[in-house]
Amino acid sequence: MSLFYREFGRVNQKRRTWAALRAAAVDLMREGQTPTLAEVAEAALVSKTTAYRYFPSQEALIADAALAIAAAPDVERVYDAAKQPGEAVQRVEAVVRADQTMTLAHESAFRTALRYWVQRSAEPADAPRRPANRVRWFVDALDPLAERLEPDRLELLVPALSLCVGIESLVVLRDVCGLSETDAEAVKVWAARALLAAAVGQSEATG
Repeated sequence: MSLFYREFGRVNQKRRTWAALRAAAVDLMREGQTPTLAEVAEAALVSKTTAYRYFPSQEALIADAALAIAAAPDVERVYDAAKQPGEAVQRVEAVVRADQTMTLAHESAFRTALRYWVQRSAEPADAPRRPANRVRWFVDALDPLAERLEPDRLELLVPALSLCVGIESLVVLRDVCGLSETDAEAVKVWAARALLAAAVGQSEATG
């Protein structure tokens, strides 16, 4: 199995730091506070400079923490969908549908968070990345095919499937393409199934 594929099956140091900052912010907000970056950094036992590498402003931190509070149970449901019994195609489809339900339920919060995520995209390439929930969902969902698909196919398939979920996919299909919620979900499921079928077909053709 490739290094790329294994990497997203575990949590690296940068994601642990992000998770620590988010958890500290969530705890302080649940206590009724509106924490500053400095307060969150202190609670998470990291430097303020490090905190600013992950969140460009207090508003970005609050938006991310608020989304974490609201969507946490739904995120776990998507993880459960990825690990359900069945073939990889069933698990992938379940992930897409569960993510669509979660995204619609918290659409306003996701759109607010997206604004700050886009701001971070202009930072240096070595800046800490967002936690890759969707990548880990598909790593889990594809586990039944882990020994059947070549590493280079998995390296293409996991990121490709990641395009089929998240607020970004909803923005494209609803805002740009003008699709309804139902049609947007149908397109995402179709695209995910097509990507999976193509990867499997290519592996069988070269095997």
